[in-house]
Amino acid sequence: MRASDLLGARVLAADGSSLGFVSELHCSPDGPSDGPLPAPRLRALTVSTRAAGGSLGYQQLDMRGPLLVRVVLLRLHRTARRIDWERVAGVADGVVRLRA
Repeated sequence: MRASDLLGARVLAADGSSLGFVSELHCSPDGPSDGPLPAPRLRALTVSTRAAGGSLGYQQLDMRGPLLVRVVLLRLHRTARRIDWERVAGVADGVVRLRA
């Protein structure tokens, strides 16, 4: 699976209700390795109710940039939530489905 398969994908709860769109992937460098460095392992998704602007990274606390852009995007994505990868039941056709 590629990051592009997940970023922007719609996220559905176990009951089929829409939670929003994947705006960020949270990885750790402890996956299986074929070389000198470990592969990244997907740990969690950030899900936002708005797809626009999520890929700019302004939800991250250490992100810097124009103050006005940061304020607007933080306001738009204030309901963003982190979902652990273990809660994902499957990914298909641009849709991430969660388990109960």
